[in-house]
Amino acid sequence: MPAMQLTEIDDFIVANLDYYEKMSWSDISMPLQKYYYAQRLFSKAKPDEMDGALVKWDVQYDYDDTAAVTGLHDPDTTSRTNTLTQGSMGWSFVKANYTYDLREDQFNGSDVRILKWLDVKEHGLYNSFFSLMEKLMFGTGPTSPTQVKPPPASLLWWLPPYAATSGYTLTAGTYSDFLGLDPTGFSAVGTGGISRLTYPGWRHRVGIYNVFSEDDAVDTIVECMDKCSFTPAKAYSELSPSAKPDWELLTTYSRLKLARRLSASQNDNLRGDLARWKDTVLIRGVPLNWVPAWTNQTLGVAQTNGPVMGVNWPTWKFYTKSSLNMVKSPPERDKDNHLGRWRFLDHSCQIVCQSSRDNFIVTHADGAGSVTESN
Repeated sequence: MPAMQLTEIDDFIVANLDYYEKMSWSDISMPLQKYYYAQRLFSKAKPDEMDGALVKWDVQYDYDDTAAVTGLHDPDTTSRTNTLTQGSMGWSFVKANYTYDLREDQFNGSDVRILKWLDVKEHGLYNSFFSLMEKLMFGTGPTSPTQVKPPPASLLWWLPPYAATSGYTLTAGTYSDFLGLDPTGFSAVGTGGISRLTYPGWRHRVGIYNVFSEDDAVDTIVECMDKCSFTPAKAYSELSPSAKPDWELLTTYSRLKLARRLSASQNDNLRGDLARWKDTVLIRGVPLNWVPAWTNQTLGVAQTNGPVMGVNWPTWKFYTKSSLNMVKSPPERDKDNHLGRWRFLDHSCQIVCQSSRDNFIVTHADGAGSVTESN
């Protein structure tokens, strides 16, 4: 088959690349073993879309308290209070791209050769995108309300670990409470525009432990699960999983390793709290899963405070701005190189936790740096 003419390549790529039957090859470029962003949020059949400059949602923070004991001929009284406030967050925008030059050897060949090579470039584009999204999802999140290029809110941004501060310190003898505060840098504007100092119902539960043992860490996690109503509808529903669990405990590999040892050294049903099934650790029937991004040093977001985060996934929403969901451009000519081409990927997103107190985070009492994580 003769080589394709350079003038034909752009139209050929637009017409055929997306429909090309992908070739099979080994990819060892991905830095992590698995990607929670891709599995949990991006794999939804259709993302939640929203118009406008901000992501907005309603939150009920009060109710009309008119219930009272009554008797014969007792007149009714009533009152009205404001019961709703609105949370809001700005959009975060993500981009990726790749380039090529039509003078490269790959373009001096058959159409199949061209498609195979560009398929590798396309695959690399998505690798780059998902690696970044994984880092953002499990990183620290925005650092200030005026950040020029704010990343999307992360899980740790919504659920920061316990930090003792005036009026919000765990009392002696307690290891968890609804004392989750606004992320660092957001005390003036609140979390999603709602202050956790002003609205106690907007606080998530935080806990600490000194030793990852039955009477310390596991007991603290169970207390958080109890007080956050954090229990699957069916006990041990993950013994034969058919779908992603709605309730999940996210942690690092060092914590999962300790939990496996603890469950292996005890009866299979330790006080009804900790169990094990084919190396899957369950706490109150909720699977304890490790997050490679929090364990592996590659992405730069490894956690050294031994976190166990209780995530009630139905309370989380992943929004994209209407008309800007994974938009990929056709080949565009480089303005400084008439034979050079760019392909751009643009995306908009925001992660919203619509019920903070249904989620929690438990960390080592010594804070960051107390736990060693390794690849």
